[in-house]
Amino acid sequence: MKKMINITDCSFDTDRYKDGQDAADFVRRFCCDGFELMHCIGGKLDFFPSEDIVGVHLRFFNEWIDLWKGDMAALEAEYDTLKQAEEVFGSLEREGMIKPLTEDLETARRLGASYVVFHVSDVKMTELFTYTFSHTDEEVVDYTAELVNDLLDGKGYEFDFLMENLWWPGLTLTRPEITRRLLDQIHYPKKGIMLDTGHLMHTNLELAAQEEAVDYILDMVRAHSDMIPYMKGIHLNQSLTGQYVKDLLKKRDEMPKTHKERVSACYEHVFQIDGHFPFTTPRVREIIEAVAPDYLTYELITSDREEHEEKLLRQCEALGVMVDGV
Repeated sequence: MKKMINITDCSFDTDRYKDGQDAADFVRRFCCDGFELMHCIGGKLDFFPSEDIVGVHLRFFNEWIDLWKGDMAALEAEYDTLKQAEEVFGSLEREGMIKPLTEDLETARRLGASYVVFHVSDVKMTELFTYTFSHTDEEVVDYTAELVNDLLDGKGYEFDFLMENLWWPGLTLTRPEITRRLLDQIHYPKKGIMLDTGHLMHTNLELAAQEEAVDYILDMVRAHSDMIPYMKGIHLNQSLTGQYVKDLLKKRDEMPKTHKERVSACYEHVFQIDGHFPFTTPRVREIIEAVAPDYLTYELITSDREEHEEKLLRQCEALGVMVDGV
């Protein structure tokens, strides 16, 4: 099993290190094999030595089904104007999805990444506040299969293509029939699942303790018993935010009215739900044992190097991993 730390190549992350070697030394201190990288527009892609990039997280659009379907009325309703939608996607054609994802896939090939990660989800910004969705799980996985097959068929890629669960419509890992429906439609032979533990927790608003979360995650894994071999990766993190969402749903009338206001509010709102904290209960080891993934990423959100180090120490302690210098 390879172990990674999540990173971006934007200055917010790269400025934490003197250079790529300093970053590599940081990773090795926590007994990790390298990084799972998300490349940002304008990012410093050459900052990290390519041998330290084990995985690449593809960019993602929270709402893309309407573009794929060519539903201009829905796009205009979501983005206020079609011009604004075009600025977000770069095109009002399917190429708006295919081009940036192909660029990321080619970057992963060039870096020699072992795997890539792709979100299987669709949620409008308005729906982030109401939890009333316009697309079903079935629609999202069906259109995802179309997109993924378009991206991968005949391209000769060698990395694992891991599809990540979220708590919005699409792949949630709460409905085994949906997971199977997605996997059955993907042609790519090295397809798989990236189990995000925090995202799975957000599908159950009643969770109030990490031990309850571990039990819930294990229940969902057992429900997918015949598909566990496809669970090749884990994004390890937790956040117990069900009460926040329940309170939010009582305030639906306070949803921002314009696209610009929604964009600003959405970032704060999503991070209030998806905090990406380390597990501190030793029972987290049960999840790793049940899945036995090829890739384990400590996916945490931190504001600086010191906070990152502190949270990684807590995660390693729960997993029983010895850290250099501790």
